[in-house]
Amino acid sequence: MKDLKNLINSEKAKLLHDLFPQEVPPLLDFIDAWNHKLEIDQDTIRKEWNFGLMSFNQWFRLSRETADLLKRHRSNMIRSSRVFSDQLFFTYTTLYVIDCIIKYADWESNSPKFKLAVALLFKPENETRHEKES
Repeated sequence: MKDLKNLINSEKAKLLHDLFPQEVPPLLDFIDAWNHKLEIDQDTIRKEWNFGLMSFNQWFRLSRETADLLKRHRSNMIRSSRVFSDQLFFTYTTLYVIDCIIKYADWESNSPKFKLAVALLFKPENETRHEKES
């Protein structure tokens, strides 16, 4: 196995799924709900958008692509860490999905070990916790 700093995002995602398969269904539910929130509240979110990497339209497009992937592959993503990592961590959807994973870990997961694994795998060393948005 590679050391942590040499793992690519799809390998990290596969590892997370392999270690915590019970967290995958509620994680995918959270991503679905977050996609829906972006769709429903897009005008408000667009006005408040301050994510410097990309425009809200680009972020929204990633959420739509992720929603489509979940619609097509959800049951296989739950069963297979390879499908989970290959589908969600192949394109720029990776950025969106990692953000959702971090939010899910910070806001929804009840597993301290899952939270720790997410921080270890996906959070930059200097990042603080997401503040829950209303």
